[in-house]
Parts: sequence; C-alpha cells; structure tokens
Amino acid sequence: MILCNYDVKLNRNNLHAHTYKLTGVDLRNITEVEAKIKESDLDYSLPTLFLAECVLVYMSTSKSSQLLQWIAEKFKSAFFINYEMVNLGDRFGEVMVSNLRSRGCDLAGAQACQSTETQRQRFLEVGWAGADSYDMINIWARLPPEEISRVMQIELLDEQELLQQLFTHYAITTAWTDHRWSDIQL
Repeated sequence: MILCNYDVKLNRNNLHAHTYKLTGVDLRNITEVEAKIKESDLDYSLPTLFLAECVLVYMSTSKSSQLLQWIAEKFKSAFFINYEMVNLGDRFGEVMVSNLRSRGCDLAGAQACQSTETQRQRFLEVGWAGADSYDMINIWARLPPEEISRVMQIELLDEQELLQQLFTHYAITTAWTDHRWSDIQL
C-alpha cells in the first residue's frame, strides 16, 4: 500500500486534494466561475472535460449560452457531455414539464431542449467547433444485445412502452472546441 502525504481541504463548497478539485459555484455567474477556476489553478491550455446532467435546462438560455460561450473561448481544448431532456413539445414532454413546475422546478432553459437539434445548436451558436446529439432510444439501440439483456435483468425493466417514452425524452449531447475530439462517437 502506498500512502500519500497530501492535504485534503474540505469546506461547505469545496473539496480539494492533490490532483482533484471539486468546487461549488453558481454557473449563471461567469465572474464567480472564473474566480473559482483561478482559485483551483486549472490550466486552460490542457484538454478539459465538462460533464453536465440536467443542469443547463434549469438556467435561462441566455445564461447557459453565456457559460457555453465562455468555456469555448477560454479553454483551448474542451469536450462537453450534456445529458438532458428533449422533445418537450409533445404531450409526454408537456406533462413532464408540468409535473416539474408543480413541484417548484422551473425549467428556464426548456427552449434549448425542444429536440436533439436544438441541443446541438445551443453549442454551435456560441462558438463550439462541433456537436452531436442523440436521444437515449438511439443510444440504447446501439448497445450490444447481451448488454441490453443484462441491464433489463438488473433493473427489471418490464414496462417497455414507458421506457421507450422516457428514452425519447432524454438525450446525450457532445460538443467540442477543437477537432481532436470529433472522432468520439456515442
């Protein structure tokens, strides 16, 4: 066993270790985001992965666009993976949005979640070099049959119609600032 002699710093909004930094920040405030990144000594020239799971939809499209544009301008080589809702304009999507709003969850960025194409365009319009977006039904269909079978046994996915509806209302969108990332396929 190797023991490392590194300090770990933990407070209400941050966890910092030798090569790992987890920081809480309001993504709608670019000045605050930039200050937190400077605090953590992140090197903008290194390839950087951004991962968001149902985050941008809760921000107004103007604020999420500002954030995405700032990332595209600041980071020499960025790759973004965004898992989020899509197809909110059909009846199932409208019920989803209504249920969330009734619980106090306003989807301020729903406009960018109308389709996989609007998800893709949100990145391209603010300076990303490329983007792809696929709903989960398309991703599910690409999995090897044995993997689908394994997952279905673990999750006991017996309600296929509901699963199909859910899968058509979520997508994974990838975007990149330079073409070294463009070969990554979902």
